[in-house]
Amino acid sequence: MKILFICKSNQFRSQMAAAMYNQITGTFDAHSAGTYVGSTLEPEGVEIQKYFQTPDFFELMEEKGIYIRNNRTKKLIPKMIEESSIVVSMAEEPFIPDFLSNNKKVILWEVKNPPLATRDVSEKTYNQIKGLMEKLLN
Repeated sequence: MKILFICKSNQFRSQMAAAMYNQITGTFDAHSAGTYVGSTLEPEGVEIQKYFQTPDFFELMEEKGIYIRNNRTKKLIPKMIEESSIVVSMAEEPFIPDFLSNNKKVILWEVKNPPLATRDVSEKTYNQIKGLMEKLLN
C-alpha cells in the first residue's frame, strides 16, 4: 500500500510523518510532498537540512531512530495522488490545490505548520502525528 503525506513546504510535517510511517511499518511505502514547493520561496529538490535550518528538529528525529536530513523537498503533482492508496494532507488553506481538496483518497489531519521548529514544537508535533498515525494504522 503506497501512502502519501502532504504539507505546505515538504520540510517538516510531511517529512516527519512519512519517515515515522516507514519506521513503524518497516516498509518504504510512505512518501511525502508539498503543495507550495516549487515557488520562489519554497524551492524544489533542496536538502531539507540546508533549507530548513532547525537542528532541534533533526536531533529529535535522530533520537527516535530516524535520519531525514538529506531528504529533498518534492512538489505535489496529481500523479502522486493517483499512484497512492491513501493520501494524508496536513496542508492548510490557501495552500490546498483543487485536485487535492475534492479527492476521496484524502484524509485531513489538522497539524499546525509552526513558524519555527524548536525542540518543544518538534516534540509536540511528533507526538501529535504519532497519535494520528496509531489511529490510521488501527
